[in-house]
Amino acid sequence: MRLSLAAKGLILVSIPLLFEVGVVAVLVNLQKQAEAETANSQRSRRVAAGISRLSAELFDLWQNVVPKLKKQWATSGNFDQSYKVAIDKLNAEYAELESLCNDQPEIQSRLKQSREILTNAQKILDHAAAAMESGFGPAMDKEDVEVLRNMPATIRQLGTKNQELEAIYRRDWADRSPNRQSELREQTLGVAAIAAVVNVILSVALAIFLLKDVTGRLRVLKENAERLATGMQLRAPLQGSDEIAEADRVFRKMARALNDLSHKERAVIENALDTICAVDKDGRFLSVNPASFDLFGLEPDELIGYRLVDVIDESSREEMLSWMNSLRNNSGDQEREFVVRKRLNQQESSYVDTLWSGHWSEVERSLFFVVHDMTDRKELERARQEMVAMFTHDLRLPLSTIQGTLEMADAGMLGQLNERGERLIKAAERNGVRMIGLINDLLDIEKIKSGTMVLTSEIVELQEVFNTVKLNVAALTEEGKIHFESPPTNLAVVADKEKLNRVIFNLVSNAIKFSPPDSRLILAASISQQEEWKKESSQKESAKPMIEITVTDQGPGIPPDMVSTIFERFQQVSDSTHNSKGGTGLGLTICKEIVNLHGGQIWVTNGKEKGSVFHFTLPSA
Repeated sequence: MRLSLAAKGLILVSIPLLFEVGVVAVLVNLQKQAEAETANSQRSRRVAAGISRLSAELFDLWQNVVPKLKKQWATSGNFDQSYKVAIDKLNAEYAELESLCNDQPEIQSRLKQSREILTNAQKILDHAAAAMESGFGPAMDKEDVEVLRNMPATIRQLGTKNQELEAIYRRDWADRSPNRQSELREQTLGVAAIAAVVNVILSVALAIFLLKDVTGRLRVLKENAERLATGMQLRAPLQGSDEIAEADRVFRKMARALNDLSHKERAVIENALDTICAVDKDGRFLSVNPASFDLFGLEPDELIGYRLVDVIDESSREEMLSWMNSLRNNSGDQEREFVVRKRLNQQESSYVDTLWSGHWSEVERSLFFVVHDMTDRKELERARQEMVAMFTHDLRLPLSTIQGTLEMADAGMLGQLNERGERLIKAAERNGVRMIGLINDLLDIEKIKSGTMVLTSEIVELQEVFNTVKLNVAALTEEGKIHFESPPTNLAVVADKEKLNRVIFNLVSNAIKFSPPDSRLILAASISQQEEWKKESSQKESAKPMIEITVTDQGPGIPPDMVSTIFERFQQVSDSTHNSKGGTGLGLTICKEIVNLHGGQIWVTNGKEKGSVFHFTLPSA
């Protein structure tokens, strides 16, 4: 079981750290020993100093106090009590020395012996003083005299003991303590130096060991990636449960998925109806799928190394070369139509309309194309154009004739009709108008889709357009009892006047259809408050504001689910009272396309209480 990368990193950090902790512990112990040795040295100094003072006091007692006492005793029979002060001083010095040497039994024993001598001396002096005070005077008994006479010898003995003790401590302080301190310093420096070297060696060894293992396994991953890129078999899986082994397992899973995807991709390419090919930077085919034969009349093996421009019609070769350069210089996908020359045999060729989707791969340094045969699409386009032409010429003219006949019959020019006949004529007339409107709408949609609708832009006064629309819908407003209002405006737009009339008329007539009796309909214009053009105006000083035109009604409003789709083809709104309001379902679509052609926008919102508001914008004059 292999350790995880986190565990290896922890080992790499923790082992040198634990070693450092051990070294610090050793250094701390040495430091404590050094401090203890320093304390011993200081204590030795204090003891030596105390013994020196003790010796001085004894010398003073021997040289000054005792002779003085002897003289006083011999002459006057009085005994000066000043010896007690000297004895008290000596006892105090002994007490201090004993406290300093409480952990040294040998020294304590010597001090005890010395203090016993001092005690004996004190007893002798106390005995002499007592004898003198009792009246013995010069006639003190021989034993007492002998004791007092031996006092100097006792004091000398005490001084000898103290000198021995002082010598021991001075030797200890002068010899042992400095040597020991120096030894401890050398040990500390040696431990620190050895620890530093060992720690470096240990850290480097651990790093080399662990990193060698990690880098070796990562090298296997890198080699497998290279093998996968070149299609070679991967090396044996890495063992263990660490992150690298897990990454190896994930990599192998990805490799299997890529392999499956490659097989599926190859199957799709091989069975695709469209031609899929790769071209090098010089414009020669690198690979093609089997569908290339149906398009170019050449087998895939024949196309390899073949120049792409050689399969393009001569009239389009320069355009193809320019497009290929554009693909190489600009990232992204592009589409372009070209005529392909399909070889039927060595002498004959046919021409096929194709749509090329191209992509430049910087990694592969190749161009990739998907070529779609547009023959069927072109046929459908021609069929659609023929249908439009049929609507234009074959249907609209007969319908116009029928409509004129119905209008004559409705006017009584073809004889008097009964009530039922009049109803039928009016219904037929309405359906004829609707049919002609549908044909006109389809024609307009076709023009917009094909790009053949031409705008004649001019400065248009909106008040004039509003007045025209009011006149055109007057009959509808009277029939529906709609109160049509249009606030005066002095705004003007840049637009195609005829098509602007159509947009507003369509929006107003729709609003009338869905407005209940005795409701209000408002047609108004104002400077747009949309943020888009405001932002653009702030960036461009010359930018002109957009004019927003609104049509507001009090109808049922637009269902929320239709707000985003209302401008799509054949979308109509029905309410609970009217299943159908008539119309072709193309009016709003045409309005949207016309507004877009003018560079504006169109949208719808529902009123706060009821009704709907249709908005569209146009460039101001």
